[in-house]
Amino acid sequence: MRLHSILKTLAVMTVAAAALQAQAQGIYVNKKNGEKVAYPSATFERASTLRVTTSTESYGEGVVATLEYERIADMKTARMWHQAFPSGDGLVVVGGHTTSFHPTPTAEIYQNGQWRELSIGSTHDGAFSVILADGRVMVGGGFSSDYGVGQSKKTDIYAPATQTFTAGPDMSVARALCKAVLMDGKAYVNGNWYADNTVMDCYNGQAFSSVGDMTGLSSPYLFGSKIGSIWTWSMVDNMGKTVAFEKTSSGQNGLPFDEYLSKMGKTDSYLFTALAENIPLNLTPDTRPSDSYSPTLDSYFFLTQNKNGEYWLYRTKIAEDKIGALNLTIPTVFPGTQTAISWRSSVLVNDSREEVYLIGTSGSATNQSVYILSYNYYEAFWTIARAEGFSHNLAEGSWTLLGDGRIACTGGNISDYNDAQKAAYIFTPPVAGLVQSPETEKWGVIVSTKDGKKDTYMEDELESITTYEEQFDERITQEIPQEYLSKMSGYMPIYSGNDVDYVVGTYIMSPNEIVFTSKESTNYYAGKLVADYITQFNHHDPMQNTAMLRTQERTSSGVIASSPYAPAIVVGDGPNFTAFAIVENTDYKGIWTKTAMLLSGTIDDGIRNYYRGIVMLDKSDDTANPKMGIGEFRIFKDKDGYSDHISWPDESRAADNKAKAPGEKALPSAEAAISPLVMEETKIPL
Repeated sequence: MRLHSILKTLAVMTVAAAALQAQAQGIYVNKKNGEKVAYPSATFERASTLRVTTSTESYGEGVVATLEYERIADMKTARMWHQAFPSGDGLVVVGGHTTSFHPTPTAEIYQNGQWRELSIGSTHDGAFSVILADGRVMVGGGFSSDYGVGQSKKTDIYAPATQTFTAGPDMSVARALCKAVLMDGKAYVNGNWYADNTVMDCYNGQAFSSVGDMTGLSSPYLFGSKIGSIWTWSMVDNMGKTVAFEKTSSGQNGLPFDEYLSKMGKTDSYLFTALAENIPLNLTPDTRPSDSYSPTLDSYFFLTQNKNGEYWLYRTKIAEDKIGALNLTIPTVFPGTQTAISWRSSVLVNDSREEVYLIGTSGSATNQSVYILSYNYYEAFWTIARAEGFSHNLAEGSWTLLGDGRIACTGGNISDYNDAQKAAYIFTPPVAGLVQSPETEKWGVIVSTKDGKKDTYMEDELESITTYEEQFDERITQEIPQEYLSKMSGYMPIYSGNDVDYVVGTYIMSPNEIVFTSKESTNYYAGKLVADYITQFNHHDPMQNTAMLRTQERTSSGVIASSPYAPAIVVGDGPNFTAFAIVENTDYKGIWTKTAMLLSGTIDDGIRNYYRGIVMLDKSDDTANPKMGIGEFRIFKDKDGYSDHISWPDESRAADNKAKAPGEKALPSAEAAISPLVMEETKIPL
């Protein structure tokens, strides 16, 4: 039967679920391997169709993907050249300039889907931001007047705990287009525009002081190392001129850079010949050098471009005074197209994912595409993803990595630096190198039971689903109400018939597990392993369907309970049998109980899928010491699916081993008997 026929049957069954219960009908799930799974009416709730889509994953280089993003609420103030940083589950934006290049003394935080204004004392347009040693964020410097004039000494410090800004100390030098980095708990600030930049400022947690003797630069790279040195270079000096390359003593071109040695309080100057051909990109005003740092590698990443327009990603290793290019071919056009990509100088590191992110754009300011390249710096896998159709220039926005691994872009412009925007987006960078095969669709069936359990069967394993009317052997129903049997049959097989094979011998349930109990307690719960259970059948008369049965419970310490021979009824068909007995008992407190015990399994050399069920039929008043309620039941089974044929155990292990009948197995030793309980203590889901 194909699935659509199965599903048609299921549609009728789902609609007529109530009718199925009234008719005491269950269902059989018939599998192609011949297995038949029964769901009695007492436990069966409904069957419904299941659609599953799957794909396989692999990793490689140069994977192309679609960039996922969402446009969030617009900021309250249009801005560009502003600072942005995460704050818990929020995003803070600070300063920048609005339309007409007017610095804005404002700040906002995005949380719970909306922006809220924060009070701040100073303007910070083209400023720096740095995370301090105590987790607060310092924002400082920037232009204080329209059209990029009037540098500022002012700083403000943001406290994430209170989401407030307070005024910080003034720097020793008024600065704009400056950068900062944290090293040894101190914040170092360098860079300026058309103003003094021969010293660095150092914030020690209380005040700023002038240190170093630096080359005047604008928007410089600042890299701090664990050994206490800071590297700084830029392609633009503080007067707006392109930095000239210099020649080494051997005649090689080199990019000049300064190294400040904090422990010695001095500055040394060097030339980087490695960066003479592949030139670092000019840093944008929003760039924060610390965003490009990997604590795992103790390295910074930065982007370069050569005269052929090729981009190269480099990694510093300041502790070893060297840099190196990475094995990464950064595309200059989007794969499969002729669309040229312009990559920003922003390099964002997600150390928890061992990934570096590059940001690129293409197209016009009013019809722009955005690209994020994810690069795994251990495996060298990378993915480039694109999103299209942006109506303003996100290249001039402020980009920052959020705490959850996504990337936010706020602000930007349309035509020039005078046309700031309010728009804000959050992008989800692709996983580096991840390749997912096309999704495949499979269908199946979910069978739900009344206790909330759901079993799944897929089309390729299903033959059919059929209904059946529950009919228990009348010799059993004379003693046990059919309602009880129906419920119990949801957890153990209950066979009927007069043609059962010969059942004789001694069998052990070990490990013995509780499959279900209608009333859980600290002593009885599904999945618990309990004492081994031994049953012995004697004098089986298949013609009369009778036998004599005795039982024993024991642990490695010995016998804990036993019962003498008692008559039992044995019914079934072939090797599948169910034996049951009615037990009446009065305990030492005078409480009388009447219970039924059912044993079901399939005769082999031992017994396969051996189950034991007990149900309370009647009892006297036991208010003071309550037992199971009438109609409540417990189901046990041999957890490994096979109960060995053994000899009846005496207290003497030696006598037992000597006296075993031919073809019978001796009871395992005390150590072997207890080992499954120790090794398989973990509950197994039903």
